[in-house]
Amino acid sequence: MRGLTGGSRIGSGRWAGRPKRWPATLLVGLLAGLLVASGEGVGQAGRVGAGSVPAAEAPPGTVSRTANFLTDAAGRVVLPRGVTVPAGTVPTAEELRRWLDYGFTAARLELPMTSGGGFPPTGAQPPAGDLEQGGLEQAGALVADLTDHGLTVVLSIVPGARGYQPSTSDLTAGLRRAAERFRVTGGLIGFEVPPTPAAGDLAAALRAVDPHRTLWVGQQAPFDPAAQVAANGGAGYITAWADGTPARAAQLAAAGDAFSLGWFYDAPDADGRLATGIGPGEVRAVATPPAEIVRPYPAAVAGVPTSYGSDGAGVFRLVYRPVRAGGGTLPPGTPTAVIVPGWNYSVGYQARVTGGQVTSEPGAGVLCVVAAAGVAEVRVEIVPAQGTAPVAPPRAGAVNCTTGPTGPTGPTGGDGAAGAAGGTGAAGSPGAGTPAAAPEAAGADTDPPLLLVVLPLLGAALAAAVLGPVLVRLRRR
Repeated sequence: MRGLTGGSRIGSGRWAGRPKRWPATLLVGLLAGLLVASGEGVGQAGRVGAGSVPAAEAPPGTVSRTANFLTDAAGRVVLPRGVTVPAGTVPTAEELRRWLDYGFTAARLELPMTSGGGFPPTGAQPPAGDLEQGGLEQAGALVADLTDHGLTVVLSIVPGARGYQPSTSDLTAGLRRAAERFRVTGGLIGFEVPPTPAAGDLAAALRAVDPHRTLWVGQQAPFDPAAQVAANGGAGYITAWADGTPARAAQLAAAGDAFSLGWFYDAPDADGRLATGIGPGEVRAVATPPAEIVRPYPAAVAGVPTSYGSDGAGVFRLVYRPVRAGGGTLPPGTPTAVIVPGWNYSVGYQARVTGGQVTSEPGAGVLCVVAAAGVAEVRVEIVPAQGTAPVAPPRAGAVNCTTGPTGPTGPTGGDGAAGAAGGTGAAGSPGAGTPAAAPEAAGADTDPPLLLVVLPLLGAALAAAVLGPVLVRLRRR
C-alpha cells in the first residue's frame, strides 16, 4: 500500500463557522425524511429470536446499533473509519502502522462466498484447507491481527466469483456458517451482505445463531446515486466511493460528517465499477486513501453528536449532547475519543473544551474529553498550534480513552484546554472499568422493510441535486 495521495494536508469538511450551518441542517433533514419514508429498517441482531437459546454476554468490543447510531458497549456513538481489505489480502505491518497514522479505527474485511454458502480459501496461493470453512479460518486469523491493533471489523460477504449472484438460500447458509465461526470473536461491528430483498429473513437467521451481532445490508446511498452504504435501520456506513477521485472522495467524506456516518474506503476498479467479485486466484490490492479524506473526527462520542467537521483553516469542531443514544444517561466519566491525525496537524494542535475537560496528555493522537456534570452540551475545538505533530498510539481509537474505578484517567479539572502538541500518547489503558451498555432501543423485535431498498426516484434525484452543489461549495471554502 502506498502513502496518501493528493496535495492537501488539511481534510476538508462542512464547518465554516456557525453562521454557515444551514447546509448541514438541510442535508440531515433530507436524510431523515428518506429514513422515515422507507421504514425503520432491519431489526438489529441483538435480540433473541423466537425459540432460540439466550446467549451469554456479547464478546468484548462488539459494536451494535442503538436507534440511528452504531454504539459500543459503553453506550457511546461509534463512527468507524478505515479501508476495505480485499479477499485474500493480508495487510503488512507497515500498512497497519500507516492506518493508525491516518487515524483509522476499523476495517471492512471481504469474505468471498460460493454456491451453497461455502467459504473456500482465497488468495493468489490459497492455503490448503476445508473448501467450505478454509476461508473463514483465514479471515479469523486476520481479524485477530486487526483487533490486536485496536481496530474493529466488519465481515462483508461478497460473491466468490465474477458474475455470481448469491441466492437467499446461499446467503442464509453462509451467514449461519460465518456467525457460528465468529460467535465468540471480539471487536466485530457485524456482518454485511449484498443488496437483497430478504434482509428480514437473513436477520432472523443471524439472530438464531448469534443474537449479539448486527446485520448490515448494502444499498444505494440516498445522498449520491453513484455511491453505496450498508444500513441497518437508520444507522449505516459508506462502502462505495463513486468514481474514486480525490475530489469525489472528499465529497463523500464530507457527507459522512454531515450525516454522522462512518466509512470504509474502497476505490472502484479501472472501468469505474465497484470491484466486489473475485475469481480463483485473484487478489485486489488494498486501495490507497487520498489525503483529502484523512481528517480529525470523533471515533466514539459519549453522547449524541450534533455536528462535527473541519473548516478550511484546519479548525475542527465537535458539538454533542452527553446523553445516551436511544434515551437514558451515560455513567459519569464516560470519555469521548477524538482522532487527531498528525497528517492534519503537522505543527501541533491545541484543544479547547466547553462543558467538559480534556483527560488525555497534551498532543495525544487521540484526544479524550469527559463532560462536566449536569451540562446539556459539550463543545470541542481543535486548532493548529506550534509544537510537534501528534503521534498515533500503538492501538487504534477509543481504547485510548477509558474510565477507571474512580472516574476518567488523566488530568482532572473543570473546563479547560490541552496544551500544544508535544505528547506522544494518550492516557489510560484499554478495557479498564468500561461501563455496560443499555439495551437496544430501536424496536429490534421485528424486522420491518429494509432501509432504502426501494429508494424513490424523486428522492434520489433530489438528494443528488442538493448534495452535489452544496459539497462543491464547501470544498472550495
